[in-house]
Amino acid sequence: MKVLALTGTRADWGLLVPVLDALRDDDSFELEIAATGQHLMDGGGSLDAIVAEGHRVTHVIDMGLDGDDSPAALACGMGAAVAGVGAVLANSMPDLLLVLGDRYEILASVQAAVVARVPIAHICGGDVTEGAIDDSIRHAITKLAALHFPTNAESAARIVQMGEDPARVHNVGSTGIDRIIALEPLSRAAFFASVGLAPRARNFVITYHPATLAQAPTAEAQAMLDALDAFPEAGLIFTGSNADPGAREIDALVQTYVASRSSAVFHASLGSRRYFSALTHCDIVIGNSSSGVMEAPSFSLPTVNIGDRQARRLRADSVIDCAPRPDAIVTAIQTGLVLDCSAANPYGDGRAAARIIAVLKALEKPSTLVRKSFLDLRDDPTEPHYHYCRGRCEP
Repeated sequence: MKVLALTGTRADWGLLVPVLDALRDDDSFELEIAATGQHLMDGGGSLDAIVAEGHRVTHVIDMGLDGDDSPAALACGMGAAVAGVGAVLANSMPDLLLVLGDRYEILASVQAAVVARVPIAHICGGDVTEGAIDDSIRHAITKLAALHFPTNAESAARIVQMGEDPARVHNVGSTGIDRIIALEPLSRAAFFASVGLAPRARNFVITYHPATLAQAPTAEAQAMLDALDAFPEAGLIFTGSNADPGAREIDALVQTYVASRSSAVFHASLGSRRYFSALTHCDIVIGNSSSGVMEAPSFSLPTVNIGDRQARRLRADSVIDCAPRPDAIVTAIQTGLVLDCSAANPYGDGRAAARIIAVLKALEKPSTLVRKSFLDLRDDPTEPHYHYCRGRCEP
C-alpha cells in the first residue's frame, strides 16, 4: 500500500513520527512524505529535522506564506495548498493520504484528496477545543476523512456522533505517548546547556499560541508575562507560537520580554527531544498549547492552561485551568508547584502507532473507503448505536 503522509508543522510532525517510522520499516507499505506550511517558513530547519529523523521529504508544497500570518494571506495559502496537494496526488497516486490534527493546511490538503478520490486517514479527530478555530477545522476534516484514529474514547464517540461509521473509528491513544517512550531525554546539564540557560531552583516551560477566537490574544499573552514577573527566581524557557494569525505579534512580545531578563530564553522550536527533555527537567508547563494537556501529564508535571484555547479538551488532573488575568495565572502557578501530579495520563499507553499500523494492514482494498455511509443516531435509546459502545475501541 502506498501511503502519502502530509505534515505542516513541527507539532504534527512530532506526533506523526511513530507512525511514519513503523510505515517506513514495514515492507507492506511504500511511504512518501509531503511537507508544507510552517516547515517552509523557518529557513529549512524543520525540513532538516525531518531528514535527521531518518525520513526523506518526497514532496515540498509551498503555500507562499513567507511569514505573513494575516487571515487574507492564510486564505490564499490554503488555495495554494489545495492546488499543490492536488498536483502531488495526481503524480504520486497514493492509496491513502495520512494526516493529523486540525491545521488549516491539513484542511486544504484533504479537500484536494476528496476530489482526487484518495481515501483519508485522520489522526486526532473528535477532540474539542472551543476557544480556537481549530475546532471547526478538525470537525470538517473528520467529515472528509474515511478512516479515523482518535486519541481517546470521548473523541471516538464524537466522531460517531457526527455520523461516521463506528467500524472505521479506532480509539488508538495518542502517538505523543509513543514518542515520549521512544525518545531518551538529554541529561539535565546537557539540556540547559543546549538552550543557553543556567538552571534555577525552579524552571518553567512556556508556550503561548494565539487564541484565535479570543477578542485580544496579544493582551492575554501580556497577562501571562506580567504574571511571570511574580516568580523572579525561576528560569523561563519560551518556545515560539504556531503560524496562526497573531503569532508574530506574540513572539515579538515574548522576545522583547526575554531580551531584558538573564533568566529567560526564547527558542522558536526546541524539537521533540529537547522539548521532552524540558518536560523532564523543568517544574511546570505554562501557556495554552495542547502539549501541556496531552503530553506533560506523562512526565508527572503540572500544567497551567491559560484561557479558552483548549476549552473542553480531555485532560488529566494535573492540568490547572485559569483565566487570562495576571492574578489568576499567579495563583494557578503557585497551585501547580505544590500539586500531586501522579494521576495517569488519559491519552493511552504508548502503543498508538502499532494499533494504527494493524488497522492499515488489515485494509484489503483502500479505494473502497471513499464511499462512506452516514450513521443516523435516532432519538430512541433502544437503537443499536444510540449509545456508542466505547469498549470496542478502547486501547
